[in-house]
Amino acid sequence: MLRFIDETMRDGPQSMWATRMNTRTMLEAATFIDRTGVTLATTASGASFETAVRFVNDDPWERMRLVRDQLPNTGRDVLIRSRNLFGWSRYPDEVVELLFRCLQRNGTDSVKIFDGLNDISTIAAHCRIGKKLGLRTTGLLAFSVSPIHTDEHYAQKARQYADLNVDAVLLCDASGIMKAERARTLVSAVHAALPPHVALEFYAHASMGLAHGSYREAMNAGVSAVTTAAVPLANGESLPATVDIARIAEELGIPHGLDLDRVRELDDYMEWATFREGHKPGKINVHDPIAYEKFIGHQIPGGMISNFRNQLREAGLMHRIDEVLEEAGRVREELGFPVMVTPFSQFVGVQATFNVIQGERYKTIPNEVRLFALGYYGNPGGPVNPNALDRILQGKSADRMDPSAVFEEKIVDKFRVEHGPFASDEELLLALFYGKPAVQALNGNKSTFADGVTVNKPLRVLVSELAKQKTLSAVRIEKGSGAQRLHLNMTYA
Repeated sequence: MLRFIDETMRDGPQSMWATRMNTRTMLEAATFIDRTGVTLATTASGASFETAVRFVNDDPWERMRLVRDQLPNTGRDVLIRSRNLFGWSRYPDEVVELLFRCLQRNGTDSVKIFDGLNDISTIAAHCRIGKKLGLRTTGLLAFSVSPIHTDEHYAQKARQYADLNVDAVLLCDASGIMKAERARTLVSAVHAALPPHVALEFYAHASMGLAHGSYREAMNAGVSAVTTAAVPLANGESLPATVDIARIAEELGIPHGLDLDRVRELDDYMEWATFREGHKPGKINVHDPIAYEKFIGHQIPGGMISNFRNQLREAGLMHRIDEVLEEAGRVREELGFPVMVTPFSQFVGVQATFNVIQGERYKTIPNEVRLFALGYYGNPGGPVNPNALDRILQGKSADRMDPSAVFEEKIVDKFRVEHGPFASDEELLLALFYGKPAVQALNGNKSTFADGVTVNKPLRVLVSELAKQKTLSAVRIEKGSGAQRLHLNMTYA
């Protein structure tokens, strides 16, 4: 039975709404998601926590508890970002465990853990802690295209996860660059590398118009779960829609256990929510081979390219954007082909911009690039080019840094003494990740949900919207002969 993991409340809004889905909309969505038959619903990540605190004025911990109550039949999943967790520093094991305990206490059943470099040693403690606490634990492998990112490379990484006793391994193509034929060979290789008790799951964005084909081949090759979202929050820069992937599964003769009528109810409601929140629904992208080949050279995410364009435009250098992107491909190769996800895509992009604008490669070196080259963030998989390393270090020490040095540090008690008191460990973590002023601002202005969750039924929404029409003088609604039919007559002044 093919399982579905729903991302309507996490990746969907992160990709399509700049993560600006508020708690009330999430609660409304959850009431529909819980009836669809999906196995897990992803409810939070570092990005959604930070957005809730800084921009939406929602308490992310209260959000988790409220969403839990709306998902009694569905597992609640959270995405964990390597050593950064929900912040932007690298945190030790004791913070990992404190975060996991708080997540579990507030309604989390499952965690999926990723490191942007696929350096499993960086997040081995996360896997051990998750299993110790009884959380369903999934190790994520970030897909990329490069000479080092072979099928055997991913099979080896999957075996490392299996040695940590994870429940599942998730192949994730965040850039949407996996072609169908590669999905077939990659899934087969990783599947063969895993013991039978470790599930293999699949996840790909639709940004390049390749996702539906890669999902088809992944299901054919034996993945046990796929990740999707409601139609209005799918496609575009997001991932495919649940109904579309379920249809492909049915074409392949693969049973899935979804209630598609309930899935369509979720789609309908989220279409209304998308309109209400002032967003546009995602559209299916058509694959463009020429654009694909250009993108594969640098693999800088679309949102970051948009920022590049703005910065270069402000500097009067917009005409050099193609040079920057081409240089980014060279820098990425010289740094060992890191997977182009946050923060490594920023490291590559910023260095490439300096190289082009200053007319001399590696004349200016951001400190993060130097730390990366010395191994502070872990092993990218490939070696840093020796000539580039000499330019990056500029005569300074070439001694490798130990990325595990932070793992055993003890910082929680000291932080509590210096910045407390805190009402709870949950509040301490928010202050640790985002600063105490941000938490104080949230506490003084956060949304409240004492009245519970009210999901607006379609008829109630219709009446509410009609009431806003100033030129409408009369409305008559009659139930038709069919149980699901309504007749609507409107009279305008």
